Amino acid sequence: MSLDPQPPSNLARLIARDIVSVGRVPVILLILILISALAVVYVTHQSRQMIAQQEQLFIERDQLDIEWRNQILEENSLAEHSRVERFAEEEIDMKRPSAKNEIVVQ
Repeated sequence: MSLDPQPPSNLARLIARDIVSVGRVPVILLILILISALAVVYVTHQSRQMIAQQEQLFIERDQLDIEWRNQILEENSLAEHSRVERFAEEEIDMKRPSAKNEIVVQ
């Protein structure tokens, strides 16, 4: 029995020799597995980005909805008849016509 020290083998080189020695099918399957794994990572990343974007759009939609409701309230308060009448009397110095000054157009 001789105990010749063997140089340490490169593990990656041994694995590569084993894969190549078996044939083409395992190499092709390994490549397909790697491509599939990369595709899963890519699709997961894209999904997370889309979900984050969707959340931002929901937040923006809610803010726009609140702003729209405030605009409707402001429009209603500005168009209120008593306010318009008060503005016409005080700011523009308009007066209601008397019955004598009214002209009816037919």
